[in-house]
Amino acid sequence: MDPKTGITKIFDLVAEGYDNPMLRYFSFAGEQLAKRLKLRPGEQVLDIATGTGAFAAFAGQLIRPGGRVQAVDLSEGMLKKAQANITRLELDNVDFHRMDAEQLEFRSGCFDAIGCSFGIFFLTDMTAALAQWKKLLKPGGRLMFTSFAPSAFQPMTDILFEDLQTVGLQLPPEGPRTAADRLPSRDFCESLLESAGFGDSLSQSQQLGFYFENAESWWEVLWNAGFRGYLEQLGPDQFAEFRKIHLPRINALKNNDKIWLDVETWFSGGSRPYQS
Repeated sequence: MDPKTGITKIFDLVAEGYDNPMLRYFSFAGEQLAKRLKLRPGEQVLDIATGTGAFAAFAGQLIRPGGRVQAVDLSEGMLKKAQANITRLELDNVDFHRMDAEQLEFRSGCFDAIGCSFGIFFLTDMTAALAQWKKLLKPGGRLMFTSFAPSAFQPMTDILFEDLQTVGLQLPPEGPRTAADRLPSRDFCESLLESAGFGDSLSQSQQLGFYFENAESWWEVLWNAGFRGYLEQLGPDQFAEFRKIHLPRINALKNNDKIWLDVETWFSGGSRPYQS
């Protein structure tokens, strides 16, 4: 199975639970992304890797009247859930398409703004994708993507990988263990944008974290997001043993009966130069 098919399969699997309250950082990020792009009524917006439509929903509201959002994703499960969310909000200016973010089927220069929330790090060639996206913007058009900082979900993810190895899961000895690790710093994000030809490149940090009650809440994060891919590799006995050893270690992180979930997020963006 090629990596893109594998990623799509995982997100089809988690789509139904992706709007779980423990994953509310996706909604927080979608709202902030729409605000940071300074969307205005009448603008044409592209949402790449829309997921369940968090950014598309906020964008659709900000660009009324006259504006429209085109939202794309490879996961049919995510698109189905996104459409249901938009229908519930009674928004009639958002269109959904099953489309590869690295092979977009839109004409050049047709968008005022492009947003990609927690999706770019799954792409094979991020610089090439950004260069392609730039061509879809009007001169002066804005682009912004979000990614997780290295501190996000720590120390939980270190404990996660330790416990997965304890129950016998073989992890790659080198390289990124999560897709987000492919974006190691804000400087790196800015350099990607500059290499793709964007001007005014800037990456800023915002904390979208919150406190939660216990390890069962953390389990909701593991089960309903990309981490699920690791759990799916466990056999039944490994799975049971993993829960048995992992959840107590997460509960041990409590401070005043609460556990902090760090979700430091980088908002990285730039604009298409008028001469490009």
